[in-house]
Amino acid sequence: HGPTGKGDGPSAVALNPKPANHADGKLMNKLTNEYLTKVIKNGGASVGKSPLMPPWGGSLNDGQIRDVIAFIRSLAVPPYTAK
Repeated sequence: HGPTGKGDGPSAVALNPKPANHADGKLMNKLTNEYLTKVIKNGGASVGKSPLMPPWGGSLNDGQIRDVIAFIRSLAVPPYTAK
């Protein structure tokens, strides 16, 4: 998703569909932590998104996935506020 999470990393040019913009708070702030956990753990295809998003559940434990979600949340503009 690139260094700032905007979906514009160097590999994004060759990807179809393009990676999500994690800095777009209007989009990302609506997504639940449970949804993000499922995407990270099981891959994009598990939620009807791009199969190019691989599953990370075999490489990351639950604590690491929570850390990834916290980082993704930190990119959002407007900022994410837990409900």
